[in-house]
Amino acid sequence: MPLNARNHAFIYGVIAEETLKNDARNEEALIKGIITYGNQRGARMAQLAVMNGKELSMKNYLAFGEWAPAAGEMDVRIAESSPDAVWNVYKCPWNAEWKEKNMLKMGELYCKYVDAALVKGFNNDLELGLDTNQSKGDEFCYFKWNGADMTEENKKDNVDIQKKLGDTRIRLWEYHCGHIYKTLKETLTNEIGTEKTDDIFEKADMRIEGELGKTVVDLMHSGMLLDYWVCPTGKDVNLLKKFFDK
Repeated sequence: MPLNARNHAFIYGVIAEETLKNDARNEEALIKGIITYGNQRGARMAQLAVMNGKELSMKNYLAFGEWAPAAGEMDVRIAESSPDAVWNVYKCPWNAEWKEKNMLKMGELYCKYVDAALVKGFNNDLELGLDTNQSKGDEFCYFKWNGADMTEENKKDNVDIQKKLGDTRIRLWEYHCGHIYKTLKETLTNEIGTEKTDDIFEKADMRIEGELGKTVVDLMHSGMLLDYWVCPTGKDVNLLKKFFDK
């Protein structure tokens, strides 16, 4: 069965929980991993925007996202459109998963850092405004996309950009899950050492296997081979198997 956004939330949540169970002082390293993960996603979005001749504006940031919600997954209410775009998000699959699995504290940590890091990865001069957060018990999550200026003309332009891109901007959830897994593992290894990180991921793998199956754990291990700083769009990734042909 294909992975989805809730699986992504679960995989992150399990790793985060095991990281803090190992040692509460690991929180700083975990935060660094979340920020690096966000920077990497934003950097890939920027690469795709440049490939398509677009400037790295907040308006264009909103056009180059790497995932799209499934029907009914999101409830986003637009409070303001111009000169800044303000979104109040009343429903998302991440919060739904963390609430169901009693992982809201892990979600609060993730949401505090990841979206701002995404924006900075896209263009370090941009600023995302954050305030209320459902993972903390607030009614909705608040996002202020400073300078997005989503006039009717700009909204139409973003729709046109996404129509032109088609599926080339979208990454499978298998990719996103492999990304969060690798980046957290690499960051924790660098920050707290191999021994502690191996212990964390041994426990996390057991929980992921129990929830999603051994194939998903094997997939996460295979995803360690990828460079998540690099946007794969426009590259013949099928040629990668040539490196392993005998």
